[in-house]
Amino acid sequence: MSATAITRTGTHSTAYLQLPGGWFHNNAGWITGERHTLLVDTCATEGRSRALLEAALGPEPKTSLTAVLTHAHGDHSHGARQVVEQDGAVYAADSAVEEIHAGPHTYPELFEYADWGSIDPPEHITPVTGRTTVDLGGTRAEIHPVPTRAHTDGDLVIHHPDDGVVFTGDLLFHGVTPLALHGSVAGWLEALDWLESFRAETLVPGHGPVVSHADSALAQQREYLRWLLDSTTEALPDFAALEERARRGWPEWHDAERHSVNLRVAHAENRDHTPDIADAIAAMLGAAGNRIPLEL
Repeated sequence: MSATAITRTGTHSTAYLQLPGGWFHNNAGWITGERHTLLVDTCATEGRSRALLEAALGPEPKTSLTAVLTHAHGDHSHGARQVVEQDGAVYAADSAVEEIHAGPHTYPELFEYADWGSIDPPEHITPVTGRTTVDLGGTRAEIHPVPTRAHTDGDLVIHHPDDGVVFTGDLLFHGVTPLALHGSVAGWLEALDWLESFRAETLVPGHGPVVSHADSALAQQREYLRWLLDSTTEALPDFAALEERARRGWPEWHDAERHSVNLRVAHAENRDHTPDIADAIAAMLGAAGNRIPLEL
């Protein structure tokens, strides 16, 4: 089970953490001005998303609501319908909108879980096609599309300059193995350099504890992504041996079965091939030993 922690990250901004941050236990948050609240992401289930909205708005909302989904994965986007039911607007990257509308994505071939609740996507999600500034009343938030394919091909980050905080979505994992299944390892490395250019005092990762600017989390993830590319240059890598090296190299990270996916994605990139998603998922199931039970 995850433990929910609500952490103030500045005068206007709050992080909503579902720790330690494993499968479908994502982080969210909000930025509140005098007139509007900008919600960053939702949660995997109807119940968890309703709890998030209650925490962000209170029992009697005093501000209007806008939600920005950092990418299309269900742990971050499944609560979009609850936002619309509270008369809120929902935004996501252009390519993410199409993927969200094709859902909900619960991957029953991978996970054992049934109690999702009402998670069908809302009819309308507004696409974000460029940097967008949102006036919340007395303070502003900035929505930035990630310039490369990284965790996915439709990632956004939300920057609040007044508080010096960036909500990174799944560009950053902290204490949890990253997942490149729908992204690009090389592009992700470029995106981390871009993320660092914000020089934010605080980073709210997509999974795991809040990160200060001085923390080593960015450097650790960069090291890992480079290792993936450097270790998979051979035509036929020994994936089993490499997975074991990854487990030993980053032993504190949750969800180590993801190494099997990441290595295969990196290998495909090195060969200029499209990753075989079915093969990568089968490898991850093998590494996990069976379908992965979720506790949500």
